Amino acid sequence: MLTGNFLPSSGNAWLYGLDIKTQQLEVRAKLGYCPQHDALLDLLTVREHLQLFGRIKGVPEKDLSRFVEAVIKEMDLTKFANKLAGQLSGGNKRKLSVGIATIGRPPIVFLDEPSTGMDPVARRFMWDVIERISQQDSQCAVVLTTHSMEECEALCGRVGIMVGGRLRCLGSAQHLKGRYGQGYQFEAKLVAEDPDEIEALVQSSGLEKKITGQNAAQACATLGKATFAAHITAEDPVGYNLYRSFLPSGAGFVSSTEFIAWFKAQERVTAVTESFTQKWSDARLVERHDRNLRFQFGSTGGIQLETVFSFIEQHRTTLGIDDYAVSQTSLEQIFNGFAGQQEEETNAVRGMVTAAATGVQNVTVPEGLSVGEKFQATVGGVLVELAVPGGCGPGSVLAVPVPQIAAP
Repeated sequence: MLTGNFLPSSGNAWLYGLDIKTQQLEVRAKLGYCPQHDALLDLLTVREHLQLFGRIKGVPEKDLSRFVEAVIKEMDLTKFANKLAGQLSGGNKRKLSVGIATIGRPPIVFLDEPSTGMDPVARRFMWDVIERISQQDSQCAVVLTTHSMEECEALCGRVGIMVGGRLRCLGSAQHLKGRYGQGYQFEAKLVAEDPDEIEALVQSSGLEKKITGQNAAQACATLGKATFAAHITAEDPVGYNLYRSFLPSGAGFVSSTEFIAWFKAQERVTAVTESFTQKWSDARLVERHDRNLRFQFGSTGGIQLETVFSFIEQHRTTLGIDDYAVSQTSLEQIFNGFAGQQEEETNAVRGMVTAAATGVQNVTVPEGLSVGEKFQATVGGVLVELAVPGGCGPGSVLAVPVPQIAAP
């Protein structure tokens, strides 16, 4: 709608003080646009593209050659200046598209996923170019869309996250981390189970050589954790692989060695989870893939990193933590949190831990909101969206169910 491809169904917008509905020609004269899919003419060369679009944008003929050569040099396309666009690599096509958007130095530049399809070196080069364009000319506003939060943090002064066609938040990267971040993230990789220890347990446990769906519960009880059998279902990521092996379409069984290796791994994960939740009451396991775990904690504040590292180093050996990292909630994780609320795609990702509501927490309605308007709040360490109910207004206190992570 801002570029004129579609007419807005309602509302209005202004670019550079110009109405996008009634002053579309004037708006386009101030606008540079790089679409997501390269809109190039296969039979024109790089130089011919820039000359064509430079003339369309009104670059004076006497200055055209200088502008074209400057863009070719800036985009590192000197070796390909006389090559047909249809013969360029994907990365060079993106460079040309960005060059077309910036020729003539328009005051507004829209870039739709400018680094899509680029290798890491070319992507970093493109970031440097975009940053240089926005910094050299303080009158140039660059607006880009991307799925890469790394790209956002590298380039953007303000970040907006859009989910389901709605802008959910807007602010600097650090503001979003402070507003929507949920304390700290602890990512750990647990040590692999000792083959000798597993073999010794196989010999001493007296388990049958083949473990099937019929005797798996008894095997868990024999090993001392009968509750582990409840995880061997199609819905539970913890025991999903075992469940598939037990199906008639699979092998129908696993060896006692494989079963005990799974059991010991689950035992270790349980020990780590219990240790963290005992130390920090709001700690919760949010993701697990095999031996890789991700915890979230500290949403209530007051936790010092020194305490976190001291605790982990003190218990690292006994808990079997091979490698770990502690970090502030990343922009990527905030984006995924918003994306998880969309209604368009509701299939769960295996390994993500789901939440069930238990208890309530009081949430105060922010200033400036009226009945029916929505806002976000952190409830029990989980970001939720709420609507102001009838009869309530700014300052009203709402009793909101507290999500609690179900034990894996």
